[in-house]
Amino acid sequence: MNEESAGPLEDRDGEPPASGEICEIANGQFSRQQPIALSPALWNDREAPAFELKFQLFLEHARAIAHWAAEHLQLDPHADPARGNGYLVHGLYFDTPTLDVFHRTPGYKKRKFRLRRYGDSAAVFLEQKRKSAGKVSKRRVQIAEMDLERLRDIPSDIDWTGHWFHRRIARRLLQPSCCITYERQAYFGHHADGPLRLTLDRNVRSRPADYWNVAPVLDGPVMLPDRVLLELKYRRTLPAPFKVLMQDFSLTPGPMSKYRLAVETSGRAAANGRQAHG
Repeated sequence: MNEESAGPLEDRDGEPPASGEICEIANGQFSRQQPIALSPALWNDREAPAFELKFQLFLEHARAIAHWAAEHLQLDPHADPARGNGYLVHGLYFDTPTLDVFHRTPGYKKRKFRLRRYGDSAAVFLEQKRKSAGKVSKRRVQIAEMDLERLRDIPSDIDWTGHWFHRRIARRLLQPSCCITYERQAYFGHHADGPLRLTLDRNVRSRPADYWNVAPVLDGPVMLPDRVLLELKYRRTLPAPFKVLMQDFSLTPGPMSKYRLAVETSGRAAANGRQAHG
């Protein structure tokens, strides 16, 4: 039985979306509509697979690409000029005590679970991110901050908006692992096959977490002080603007995970003493 077949750690195909499931417009603003600024992986109320290409850039290179994006795409409507046309993203990531998600243990390899908060907003989002055959799909819902305590309950209320998320993390024995905060610049556009989105993430900070709260990490060392993380997100085929961008700036994609970087930087991976699966 492979990871995508129906098993004890997998979702059943055809399951209806959870009550209250919504889509991201920008900077933590969500809707059941399909606005042009929507992230490609959240284009529909139900999960919609999209491609994500990731790159590591030096600071000067990143500034040039931000200039290109300002000329060819539209700036995220919730960008803050005081933050260089960006905004803060805070995430609480989950793993098992033995770091099965980090080590890509079978049954944990293709799905990641996290809580997310944007800037100073009190809104909290539950998110599942799934990768399969090179495509990424997301499912997320908004909950009240006071409902975070429900994630501790066994079992949770089946009528609760976050029940689907709670059931999955409980089944996998997932617990809070680390908090990550970074600054994001985002740009969006549209082409024949759907939406496209370009993001630049910098000043990535993290700390271990053993609590059920999306706490900002605003101090401590930056994990990649001389780098900016670029992501290109799109549906179906690589859009012509992104082809031009990659050619003009000689961009070569490669794997990059903020969570994996946080675990490695903290030394927890070495202390755990396990080898990651391929």
